[in-house]
Amino acid sequence: MRAQVRLRTTSKTVATKPGCLPLKLMYEEAVKSKPKAWGQVESHFLSAMERFDANLANGLADMGDLQNGKGDFFNDLLALLLENCAGVTLYSRGGVPGLIFPKHHLDVTFPSTGVVEFMLEAKAVGTPRHPGSPREQPIGRAGSADLDKRIKEIGFKTIDLKAEYARILAEQGSQPSAIAGNLTTWLRSVRPRSYVFIAARVISSNDHARVVRFADVAAQVSDAVGAFWFHAGVHDTADDVQATPGSLARGVGAGSVQCLSGSDGTQGRSAC
Repeated sequence: MRAQVRLRTTSKTVATKPGCLPLKLMYEEAVKSKPKAWGQVESHFLSAMERFDANLANGLADMGDLQNGKGDFFNDLLALLLENCAGVTLYSRGGVPGLIFPKHHLDVTFPSTGVVEFMLEAKAVGTPRHPGSPREQPIGRAGSADLDKRIKEIGFKTIDLKAEYARILAEQGSQPSAIAGNLTTWLRSVRPRSYVFIAARVISSNDHARVVRFADVAAQVSDAVGAFWFHAGVHDTADDVQATPGSLARGVGAGSVQCLSGSDGTQGRSAC
């Protein structure tokens, strides 16, 4: 079976759909400025997401923009940062075999051929109420609402690809490390290195806590996890965020990046 390989390409939806114009402009500016760390794009990312959410809430962006534009934009931005930081070219690969499933598609990976050394999975979650979801609560859909399914999908893909790598080692006469009661330790001992990044629009402190819990779960099956969350509006001391739908908070704690990696569960601000 021959895998399909191509240089990393950017989202056609973001490039062509009017509702995604804030995302397109922010990405184009990042290409020009050549950032190498998340902190260099954080405020611009928040601004672009605020304007995109406003387009979504007002019906200027449609479900296609939400489903294919928002996540693709986040994926493209992270890949750009990594390319600038590491000085390498990243690729998209299809038909990458796992131990159980014969084909996996990897949006951002390295190298272009042979055993996958690195893979990135990016998820952007949480939306304001919009014409496509008129029954949603006024502040919008929780960022944690869809993470259970998405983290399970990421976890299975990671385990399947790493298990196939172990099979290849055994076939070549090498001795892969054995699982000895701790699956996380074993997963981090074999390729590919799997990294997950979550951007979540959260609507309450409870929603925020659930996002962190799901990120912790993802960290058990990945080599490292980054989580960035921003509140939907200006929050107060109450559990629920009080805000105008579509607006994003800019106060303390509005945007936080945590690296959830390492067997000791330590957390710290992300860096390239």
